[in-house]
This record gives sequence, C-alpha cells and structure tokens, in this order.
Amino acid sequence: MTLSVGLIGAGGIGETHATNIDAHPDATLQAVCDLERDRAEAVAEAAGAEATVYTDYRDALAELALDAVYITVPPQIRVDVIRDVAAAGAAIFCEKPLATTLEDGREIADIVEEAEIPFMMGFCLRFAKPLQDLHSLVADGAVGEPICLFSTRRGWGVPDGDNWRTNPEHACGITIESTSHNIDLLRWLGGDIETAGGATTNVTHPELEAFDDTMVAHVTFENGAIGTILNSWTAHVEAFCHGVIGTEGTAVASGDGWWQLDRLEYACGGESTMTEYDSDVATAMGYQGETAAFLESVAAGTEPPVEIEDGLRALNVSHDILG
Repeated sequence: MTLSVGLIGAGGIGETHATNIDAHPDATLQAVCDLERDRAEAVAEAAGAEATVYTDYRDALAELALDAVYITVPPQIRVDVIRDVAAAGAAIFCEKPLATTLEDGREIADIVEEAEIPFMMGFCLRFAKPLQDLHSLVADGAVGEPICLFSTRRGWGVPDGDNWRTNPEHACGITIESTSHNIDLLRWLGGDIETAGGATTNVTHPELEAFDDTMVAHVTFENGAIGTILNSWTAHVEAFCHGVIGTEGTAVASGDGWWQLDRLEYACGGESTMTEYDSDVATAMGYQGETAAFLESVAAGTEPPVEIEDGLRALNVSHDILG
C-alpha cells in the first residue's frame, strides 16, 4: 500500500519532513501547501518530490484523496487547519508543540476525538537511537529505580528575522516551543509529571511579552522521582544532554552540539561503558524514525506511538513552568 501524503507548512522543519516522506518506500508526497508559492516549490524540489504545490491547503484537501497530512504551520494558527484536515478524514502528524494555549490544545483534542482519526505528535527525540537505548536501560532496570532525571539543550539559536517565534502576532518562547521536547522525553523515561515550576528570562526580545529565551525547571514525578530541565537559545557553549540517575546506576546520552547526540554512557557498581553513535542529524535525532513510525501506523491501522495526549501533557507542564 502506497500512502498519499500532504504537507501543510513549508518552513524549515517542513522541508525535513518532506524529504523523509518522499524517501519512504511506501509513501508519496502528493501536495506541499504554503501561503508563499515559492517556498512550497522550493521544499518540493529539495525533497525531490513530484508534488503539486498549493497556496491554499483547502484546495489540496478538496482535490486529492490524502491518507495522511503533516501539519507544520505555527502552533498559534493550527486549530482551523486541524479541523479541516480532520473533516477530510486524513491521519494527522502534528509538529510540536501541540498549541501555545491550553484552550487551543483542548479544542484540537476535541476535534481529533470527534473525527476519530489517527493523530501523532512530532516528538522526534523518542526515535533517536541513543535515547531509545537510554530508555531501554531504564525500562530494563539497569539503573534501578529512577531518582533524578535531567535534560538540557543549550546553544546560540535565538529566532530572528521572519521567524514565527518572534512574530509579534505569534510570539512563542523556549518554554512552550523547544522545551516540549525535553518534557516529553522526561515523561517517556520517568513517567507522568506531577508538579512543575521554574523561571525564565528574555534578554534578546524584551519587546515580546510572550517570549522567553532561557529557562530552568524543576519537576516531580508521580513515582517520587525528581527532575530538572535547563534550556537556552542564548548560550555560547553548546550542549545536548539527557540522563537518569537511579538507585543502582546512571545513564547519560549526550553530544557537544546543541542538536547532536553521539554517545551514551552507563555506569553501575564501579564499571562503565561508552557507546558511540553516528551523529548525522536525520538519523541521530530520529526524524526518519518518527516518519516511518507514523506512516507504518497509518498503513496498518494502528495507534501512532506518540499520541495527542502526550502533546497535551507537555503543554500543561510548559504552562506550569511559566506559572
């Protein structure tokens, strides 16, 4: 079965998804939709896809029988897009974060539930090989009972120019946007988060009230473990590090770049092992893996591995951190 797939939103992450969709043996990228035709055409060309370009996604939904649609438009304007795609009966892959407000998040969940369509959140870290191996160590009891979990991503990546994150109409800072990755990762490793709090700063765009560029958070898990998150778009020394301290051992996945994972260290009882990985972004960060998981679930008629509830829970924790 070859799936017919559409993409709505031809920004930077849209191009990544377009390339991975077109490379999948059982999917064809049929439509690339964006308000700017030139940008949509560039994404289709970069992906090597013979997709039809649309400046109104509703035309694509009306003209094509799409099995699945990737939605990568800014989260502040997703509700109507998701409503229209759900009405067309297509499965949805939604980039993180699910939304920026809790109200929009709940409305999207209601739309998806009523339409009874498959829906997958784009939390690609779950599909990065070093983090999958970290998850296996925790799940298999190699670290014992988790005591403390931690996750950090820092580097120089302040959104600027025409980036939607710093658009006054759609401003969205690091706690809701990038930190949704960390929150979901900690939930995946340690279970549901019970409480969360934190602090944020905004030194690069003080004119935007809804924007933050550096954040720290503390969380507690339902199982009694504690956790921390530290993320920054303003750091001049990059790092990407996630780990679990347990009663029997410790496991840490890390890399020197702010979007790079190339090693996993595990220590227990005075002995330690180091596993190294290919740091190629497409493989290490799991974009190809999440594409395969979503498309295969659609073809098989099974539930996607990352559900809308995961997006809602991450959004709730982000808002708890912001207070």
